[in-house]
Amino acid sequence: MSSSILPLLKRFFILSIFFILISTTLFSFKVTFLVEVPSYTPVDAQLYIAGSFNNWNPADPNYRFSKENDIFKITIELVGKIEYKITRGSWETVEKGVKGEEIPNRFLEVDKDMEVKISVSHWRDFVEKQQAGLKSTYTGNIKLIKDFYSPELKNSRNIIIYLPPDYESSTERYPVLYMHDGQNIFDASTSFSGVEWGADESAEELIKNGLIRPIIMVGIYNTGVERVNEYSPWVDVNYGGGKGDLYAQFIVNTLKPYIDSNFRTLPDRENTAIMGSSMGGLISLYIGFEYNNVFSKIGAMSPSVWFANMKLLEYTKQAKVQDFTMIYVDIGTAEGQNPVAHLNDARELYKALQKKENIDLMYIEDRNAAHSEGAWAKRLPEVLLYFFGK
Repeated sequence: MSSSILPLLKRFFILSIFFILISTTLFSFKVTFLVEVPSYTPVDAQLYIAGSFNNWNPADPNYRFSKENDIFKITIELVGKIEYKITRGSWETVEKGVKGEEIPNRFLEVDKDMEVKISVSHWRDFVEKQQAGLKSTYTGNIKLIKDFYSPELKNSRNIIIYLPPDYESSTERYPVLYMHDGQNIFDASTSFSGVEWGADESAEELIKNGLIRPIIMVGIYNTGVERVNEYSPWVDVNYGGGKGDLYAQFIVNTLKPYIDSNFRTLPDRENTAIMGSSMGGLISLYIGFEYNNVFSKIGAMSPSVWFANMKLLEYTKQAKVQDFTMIYVDIGTAEGQNPVAHLNDARELYKALQKKENIDLMYIEDRNAAHSEGAWAKRLPEVLLYFFGK
């Protein structure tokens, strides 16, 4: 290579770097976000913007708002299509919709300097603690126990209880169904997605029409950040887990004795059931097998068979069922980003359960159903009829 060409190549390289730096500067734009918040927002609240531009970090100090009077403000440099949400420093305090529902990611295409005005309707933690001023959607006789303490887990959660129509006017005792994700089952205003299971409405209708025995339903709130940890005895390297045994002990050794002491229950295993969906389905199967002397009925809607390298399937194959047990399992055919894989997982679980002794099994595949509260609400009457039908 001639000596005259080398300086040209060097100059070209330097110019290329220069233009890359210049284009990066020129083609990013200043975006100012102005955010109004609910009136109940704590006066010392710190707001953050989390999105595709900062790896969805909900408490990134580089993306913290400043406060001017009642408006939160931040100006950042962005370009192209972005998605984002507003938080108060964690996903447990992320913004929610007008009815307290989960909202899609906010979307913005940045191709110029701009000002974006946002009104946050509610915060997740206030909605779930029923402190957002939203109207409850309860039906029937509902009792709420706030901040019920678990010595096993060293934390507290709300417990919500449905009592049958004749509870106050009779001396009868009733079967009990324990349900995970309690904030989702009776009340749209506290539900993660803004859609409830309608468990209270379904039970009321089935009881009043004489189709099922009157029952008590106990909804166990999840604790948000600890949900996945508590809903699996096995650890998934990507998602957590590992506190499932403590959660099971909490239900069996602390919660159930309290419910049996303070409400007119039928405390024997024949009249005690447990159920949940997704991770709640996983932990229901585990608790039902581990404490088969306590529970005779297990419901697993859309169970997370995939979690922790399919440990649930491995566990199910070796678990012993000492006494007669009714098990309900279902799956939608349009769940998640890979519905075929989830469907095949459920079918493998079904096959494993079929081979076990002392089991009566109901399995449902719900065509075109998604992984959602709405889908589980639709199928819940089937579970109630199966477990408690006359």
